[in-house]
Amino acid sequence: MANWRQLSDGLVELSLSRTLRGFEQALGRLWPLLSVDAWAVFLPPSFQAGDRQLFVGQAVRPAGPLLAKAAREGIESLTTGGVLAPKIIEAIAVELAPGVDWHRRVLQLGDSASAPLILFVFRRAERGAFAPAELELLAWAGGHVRKAFLVLAEQQEQEFMVGLFRLISNLHPEGICVLDKQQRPVFENRNFREHLLLWEHGAGALLNMNVPRSASIPMVWQKACQDAFHTLRDLKLPPTGGRMVVSQGPVVNLTKSISDDQEVVGAVRYLALRSTLGLRPYLLLTSSVARTEKSQGMSMAELAEKFELSRREVQMAELILKGHSADEIGAKLRIALPTVKTHIRNILRKAGAKTRLQFIGLVRTA
Repeated sequence: MANWRQLSDGLVELSLSRTLRGFEQALGRLWPLLSVDAWAVFLPPSFQAGDRQLFVGQAVRPAGPLLAKAAREGIESLTTGGVLAPKIIEAIAVELAPGVDWHRRVLQLGDSASAPLILFVFRRAERGAFAPAELELLAWAGGHVRKAFLVLAEQQEQEFMVGLFRLISNLHPEGICVLDKQQRPVFENRNFREHLLLWEHGAGALLNMNVPRSASIPMVWQKACQDAFHTLRDLKLPPTGGRMVVSQGPVVNLTKSISDDQEVVGAVRYLALRSTLGLRPYLLLTSSVARTEKSQGMSMAELAEKFELSRREVQMAELILKGHSADEIGAKLRIALPTVKTHIRNILRKAGAKTRLQFIGLVRTA
């Protein structure tokens, strides 16, 4: 029977783990206290694993065909209606057993709707089969393991989102909102809610109305979000070595006049948070209120004629005049960044300008 003090210490260590690696190491010290010679476990889905179940084990056989498929395609590839059939679980147990004469038992803790933990335990033949009291103790400890892991997974997601929010806030200090793949807000700030209120109801919207707790996304923004997810779905992201990263790409820019001299400027971009185990798609929505630029200076036709610009260079020049960066121009026109920079250099050379700012001033004062 387990030493209760050691078992209690092991569960406390597990609950205090702050990383997946630390959690796995704590598991490795816990199960031997319960007279287990080899073990493996499917942990509930986690944020860091790309919303997939994690598989860890110790002293079991290398992965057979079923586990190899689960590692390649996710454990969901072995399920029917999201549930692992008993015969599949038993087949996995056979694959994992260190020897044909080893005793084995499988415990499933929590139902399929509440993120189950599936525990495989093995014992050498000479030590005898697992007694009912031992299985009851394993189930009790496994329940605490599951609870500790769910807390860890939630902490990981919260910490990541806080870091992501700070990163985005530093890049874009005005209106920001992040949507999940169901287009539900993950977080948003007051500025964003104000800007969409202006978008929907005009310049006087904020005078006599309280800002809602959550923004109602206008239909034109919703359409832009759908287009962004289609872009993300077709995107081929390179492997990232297991570390979560953020990929940003401008997908669409939105503008709407709210008064004679102001407009709401918005953008919808994708956020691809990828690990080697999966990809979590989000959308980044940003907004700001800007002064409406009065039409002045030469027209694009006059610009093309005066500086002998090609059709592509005219497209580039128009975006430069609207204040877009080289990265944004490349994404908007679907052109590689080095090509964009080459076109910009040619435009500046033809106009006799040294910088984009000088080019803008030259055109608007012409």
